[in-house]
Amino acid sequence: MIQQIRILIIYFFLIAGIISSCEGQTTGLLTEEQQLRKEMNDWMQPYRREKAADFEHWIDWVENHIDGVWRHPVYKHLENFNRQHREEYLRLRKADLARYPSAPDTLPGYELVPDFYVPYEDQAFPLQEVLQLAQGIGNFRTLGVADTRFVAEILNGYAMEYLKAEKHLTQEQVINQRMYGELFFVDPIQEDLWQITVVDRLYALKFSWNITDNLVSKPELWVYTGKRQPPGWLSGQAPISRTPLQQLDSTLSSFRWSLYDEASSEEKDSNGIITEVVNKLTRYYQAHRQDYIQLRSKELAKYPRPDVSYAKAFTYDVPELKEDLLSVLEKEGNRYKIANMSAPYEAEGGYTIHNFRYMLMLHLKNYAEYNLTAWIAGIDTYSKRVAKDIWEIQFFYHTYAVSFRWNIATDEISDLTVRSREPAPFSGETKDIMVKPAESNP
Repeated sequence: MIQQIRILIIYFFLIAGIISSCEGQTTGLLTEEQQLRKEMNDWMQPYRREKAADFEHWIDWVENHIDGVWRHPVYKHLENFNRQHREEYLRLRKADLARYPSAPDTLPGYELVPDFYVPYEDQAFPLQEVLQLAQGIGNFRTLGVADTRFVAEILNGYAMEYLKAEKHLTQEQVINQRMYGELFFVDPIQEDLWQITVVDRLYALKFSWNITDNLVSKPELWVYTGKRQPPGWLSGQAPISRTPLQQLDSTLSSFRWSLYDEASSEEKDSNGIITEVVNKLTRYYQAHRQDYIQLRSKELAKYPRPDVSYAKAFTYDVPELKEDLLSVLEKEGNRYKIANMSAPYEAEGGYTIHNFRYMLMLHLKNYAEYNLTAWIAGIDTYSKRVAKDIWEIQFFYHTYAVSFRWNIATDEISDLTVRSREPAPFSGETKDIMVKPAESNP
């Protein structure tokens, strides 16, 4: 089970792209967007600590569509932040839209599937209501086009059902096509209303995004039915990069998109997970390792320094959990390291922390992680440089405090410790629940 979890998480990472937490030490290091994200995390800190139970109560209401979501104190807390920063939200969303190219006039070989979601939606909770709920509560964290991946993944779920039922594709075949990445395009419809187009090699999604209230509407699915796409199709269609992290994301996205041109027909039609994309990404990463070292140092410096005072409350070692956390890493002899296939996307520890959080969640009693939790509530993450290319990372998660050292030059993970506030006995068993992918910036 552990090996399956590690493999699935990593492949979902390759689909999702780069994660950025933007929790900052000093305002001088941050862009306006990163500073606002830092203020979001500070705003939500009570709901990651002393009020965590209240937050989970609200998330349970959200996930189970219980009346009162909009009247709950947690939502009121989010809404207050939105109201105080309304002009900043609108300004940042407009600025981010300006980075993206317009969609091509036509998508050759892609055919519209009318009402693609209808056969698969819950009649008691239709897609329109799903989108209203998701984007309503996601409004707090949505500052740009990349954040709309949150709703795009909801639509991808319906698209997956259609492809399995009508095109008889397996999950592995869908993943193989999506391994070549996706491209985002934007076009104005009218004032503050934009059309977002997300294209991959298998299908395209289109939807309207209102940047004043974050609501998404009019989703469309266009499935590719043509032959092999011509070399160079849509190459160079990347958003303008304004930060080093955006530049890395754009470069990797363009590189992955180009790998389609080199793939054999056997690769694209395979019923098993293909590895060639991963292998080429690994070679790219190894060739640009020095660039990664510099970027990682800058991104890790944006975290606050370790919270020594709060960590004192976690006094019980949990060695059994340590072994589970290590299991999501690659082992080379007696050393553990970030997996080669996820290392190209690891800029500031976000993927590793997500994997560790997930493994911790599997052992929590009467609790199930929700996709929304880490994105909206934020994460309690801290760091400091302890030697050349070595950083100590600390994070808190429910009753657990975790710390480890990351060699950003070799990807080795060492000195992992897991402590708990409670001396509760450890069961040694994990819950059998679905693997959840890491959130995309979201």
